[in-house]
Amino acid sequence: MVVAEHGKVVKIASVSKTGKKHKGRGRPVVMGGVHGAPVASLVAAALHGDEMAENAQTVLNSMPGTNVTSTNPLGTRPHISVRGFSGTQLGYTFDGLPIGDLFSGGLTGGNNNYASLYNLVPVTLGESSGINVIYGPAEPSVDSVGGMGGTVEYMPRLPGKTFSASVFGGFGSFDTRNYGAEVNTGASKNGGALFLRAAHHSTGNYLENSPDRGNSFYGAYVLPSRGGRSRFSAIVLYNNNSGYIPARMPAALLSLYGPNYQWPQSFTYSYGQATHEMVVLGYKTEMNRYILLDSKAFYAYTRSDQLTYQNPAVTPTYDGNITYFPYGNGAPYNRYIYVTRTAGLSEAVNLMLGPDTVTFGGFGAASIYHSSQYWLASPGAASVPGQNDAWDEHAYRLYGKIYAQAELKFLGALTIVPGVKEEYADTAINDIPGAYYPVGASSGNNYTEPSPYLGASYKVTRDVKVYGNVAQAYKFPNISAYYSADSFATPTSPPPGISVLPERVTSYQIGVAFRSRRTALGAAFYRQYFAHTFSSVYDATNGLTYEYNYGASRYTGLDLTGSYKPGYGLKIYGGWSLQSAQYTSNATNSFGSSVSAGDPRQYTPHYLANIGVEERYARVTGALWANFVGSQVIGTSAGGPTTGSVPAYRTVNASLTYTLPIHAPGIKSLKASLNITNILNSHAYIYEKQFIYPSGTGTYNEAEPMMPRFVGVELTATF
Repeated sequence: MVVAEHGKVVKIASVSKTGKKHKGRGRPVVMGGVHGAPVASLVAAALHGDEMAENAQTVLNSMPGTNVTSTNPLGTRPHISVRGFSGTQLGYTFDGLPIGDLFSGGLTGGNNNYASLYNLVPVTLGESSGINVIYGPAEPSVDSVGGMGGTVEYMPRLPGKTFSASVFGGFGSFDTRNYGAEVNTGASKNGGALFLRAAHHSTGNYLENSPDRGNSFYGAYVLPSRGGRSRFSAIVLYNNNSGYIPARMPAALLSLYGPNYQWPQSFTYSYGQATHEMVVLGYKTEMNRYILLDSKAFYAYTRSDQLTYQNPAVTPTYDGNITYFPYGNGAPYNRYIYVTRTAGLSEAVNLMLGPDTVTFGGFGAASIYHSSQYWLASPGAASVPGQNDAWDEHAYRLYGKIYAQAELKFLGALTIVPGVKEEYADTAINDIPGAYYPVGASSGNNYTEPSPYLGASYKVTRDVKVYGNVAQAYKFPNISAYYSADSFATPTSPPPGISVLPERVTSYQIGVAFRSRRTALGAAFYRQYFAHTFSSVYDATNGLTYEYNYGASRYTGLDLTGSYKPGYGLKIYGGWSLQSAQYTSNATNSFGSSVSAGDPRQYTPHYLANIGVEERYARVTGALWANFVGSQVIGTSAGGPTTGSVPAYRTVNASLTYTLPIHAPGIKSLKASLNITNILNSHAYIYEKQFIYPSGTGTYNEAEPMMPRFVGVELTATF
């Protein structure tokens, strides 16, 4: 059968072939066009084998215009940006369904809010069979939420037709270890197939006093029916992580004690436990030669539980540098809990009209959350609302969209993709009395926004295609926009109305792609105009983060990618992205931060580049690649840019894989892998933020250093 997937109409076989062997790492990424939008992809061969040194977020650094950092290979405290757009301006999907936080945006609950999900791991490399990055607003049929700057699509691992099983294990620097097993049952008599995976990963002190460990369990079942004209699928994943969360450190202390320095645990620490669970049920069926139906339902559960300690016997400064916000009533502990439950349904009707396809569909999700923070005298002390809580709140958000989209082909060379979607969001929050909300309050509102889309591509020759799109998209305010309303309520007046408007982008992109047997080249130019630009403020007087509109802005850039295969198993590739983001209007917020037209947007690297070489010879596969990150303007805790910048930096990495000639009964192959990250052991700050001293006089920067050099080995046996 055929089903309209993102980018093209593809045949759905009885089962997927994710067990297929791939030659080489598949690391080269060359940007192409799909439905008028620039798209880059990583195949399974680029994802599996480096899990000791990378995670499902940092592997995105292979993508053009993408910059991702994390404090360890498991994915703790990630920062994701695509073309300078922050992680909360991107959409994320798994099996075509949104996995980003509906309340705070981003893959891990946002990276602006201090009450964030620093060690949440929604998806792992071992659960993914491929990753796409769609640049700019995606076409209406893509079920991402808030993807103004782009969408990251994770494809799930699915079972193959034949039986296979493997076990793996490895160890590396900083007491890093991983082990696990996979089994693919192959197709049964009724055609059904099952894939199961379990893995454990732990690491020691990449940064001092910051050990971390995680477990992942994954299962996928596929059952074809009606002679392959229908397919049922079920996916279940469970990921948890626990460990001491690295703190963003005052830069002065890192300069004094070294880039791996962290607070002594006798002074302060934060221990977090985070869990992500997801169940996806899908059914695709060919009703007749003209109508194809695609239905999916999902449920997702996220929980983060963080216990933070600060020694009350010392002042809230260490060597003259401020640390965590002092806790209420001098209590040494605070416990932060964040729980979300989300259920949703996606429906698409695809009309196959000769070479053309018309799709009508919709997506809806309901999400509830409970967030609370309590100050405690001891870790097991009672949490009593209205007595020792900083806040205790419940909220819901209903999100829905309907859309129509067509793929129209003319003369076999021109494809036009018009479409439109209308999105709706209804949000309500209830804060019971607490230190940050003395009287308690409830607030909420709803938004409805339409977004048109027009994409086109033209095949100039067999090897050359030009493409482009014009699109509009919206992002609804994060839950922190509602904090500010509730915190201003008084015993005699309700909270003010929500004044924050949805962020809007109008995007223009044009690109060209060239592919021949040995060479692939890609180029894409974009300009995107933002209205009601979102920014956030961390208020040190009460520990709250607020989101607000901060004028207008413009993003402009150029992405160039290329790869060449001269033969003999050799691949050479590289990419260069130039990007610029500026405010285009004057704006001032209530915390004293102001910007003028022409000021730069913070945290947008001026350039990103990569270059690499891969070689496959007989049983050996080797790769050497380097990533370069340009300087980026540092932001303030009040939400605006500073005059300082994070300096440019680079990393050099390598891998070597050898397949041993094994002839033992039952063993098909034995593979040994060596991975080296940051070979030159570069020391640089990957993120900095400016804060004002509690006295109100002077400023200082808090920074996050890059991961140091890592060496790891792994052994995989396949049966």
